[in-house]
Amino acid sequence: MTLARVQPQLGRWLSWLAALLIALPAWANPADFQITHYDVRIEPDFARRAISGRATLRLIASAAQASQLTLDAGALQIDSVQENDRPIPYRRAEQKLLLSLPPAAQAGQVRELVLHYHGTPTEGLQFSDDRAQVSTAFSTSHWMPCLDAPSQRATLALTLVLPAGMAAVANGGLAGTEPLANGKVASRWLLHQPMPSYLYGFVAGDFRVLSQTSGATTLRFMAPPGFSADQLQQVFRDSADMLRFFEAKAGVPYPFADYTQVLLRGAAAQEMSGFSVMGERYGQRVLQDATRLWLGAHEFSHQWWGNGLTNRSWEHFWLNEGIASFMTAAYLEHRFGASAYQEQIDAARAKYEALRQAGHDKSLVFTNWDAPTAEDRSLVYDKGTYVTHLLRQHLGEQAFWDGLRAYTRQYWGQSVQTADFQQAMERSSGRDLSGFFDRWVYLTAR
Repeated sequence: MTLARVQPQLGRWLSWLAALLIALPAWANPADFQITHYDVRIEPDFARRAISGRATLRLIASAAQASQLTLDAGALQIDSVQENDRPIPYRRAEQKLLLSLPPAAQAGQVRELVLHYHGTPTEGLQFSDDRAQVSTAFSTSHWMPCLDAPSQRATLALTLVLPAGMAAVANGGLAGTEPLANGKVASRWLLHQPMPSYLYGFVAGDFRVLSQTSGATTLRFMAPPGFSADQLQQVFRDSADMLRFFEAKAGVPYPFADYTQVLLRGAAAQEMSGFSVMGERYGQRVLQDATRLWLGAHEFSHQWWGNGLTNRSWEHFWLNEGIASFMTAAYLEHRFGASAYQEQIDAARAKYEALRQAGHDKSLVFTNWDAPTAEDRSLVYDKGTYVTHLLRQHLGEQAFWDGLRAYTRQYWGQSVQTADFQQAMERSSGRDLSGFFDRWVYLTAR
């Protein structure tokens, strides 16, 4: 995420995100099964920086006699796989888990697998140096076996077993807590809206927690105890305004009862379903300069563009990041005026022009996203921002915002590709945009 107001530390963190995304597979739907629900129980071991877990996967057979399932499982150690208490044969192939199930009796058959596992993840899960915090980061398959493809959506039930007194947030809503005999507490979180697994996550640790109500939504703010309650309120004082702005521009209300923004020890910058994480330095920057809201607004915008609508494969990644970055600039325009917007657009254009002049310009729809370069990542964010701005200019205010709203509403809860975006904008505006997309998005215009 390379934009003007992002600090060097954040840039390094986001480069790490991009590097991790290289490892995310771009393969299509699995041939034999669709996973519709995960029920996962995780117990972090703070002293050992390890986890133990149990995952129950609900599957639907897509064809009669379906029997093969491949999961992403990082470096997790698999202890057992069972169906109806019967062992299921499996083998590892690098970071994949290959399962051989008894053939399905018929297409549409619902089945459940139970996996027990443990591990000391070096990716996807981070413990703070003081052992006072654990948080997930990008690669979900490093802490729970799953399908890591963005086109795969499933609901999630996540139970966290934590030391008593720890604050936590996870996807969906808190369904309840249960004191355990060992002095720990199990909290259960339910995500009822199907989401891609890369948006699953949790945070737990020693945090100050505040909340406020904005319409039908409860906004929660979490930060290390070094932030006072007044400081925490100051850092996130514009969150309610962001919520109203993005809801209005999307034409879709925020889909959950709660949205939580977390300041983590160390560097962080990630959206997840129902919450986002940022490094505590973001909070310090906002305390010093109330206009430095880029990161908080960007991650909030992803609840619509990136989460509500998700790129069908990483080749269309700009639909997540380019549009979300543009919407961040649009929010800054709303909050601080036209000059704040123009500053963001000028920065995105300058970075894109430098890449173009160096011969690194490419279609925003990549032929693959297996090994993106730093230039490729800049194109997704910076060129994506600039091209969306140019589309706004090309269509005019009314037609552009009507089109974006129609696109968001039509594909809400779905995975999209660039053609969906183009066609939605064309239908709404009544204009043929093939020339614009050929020139700026696909680079096929002569």
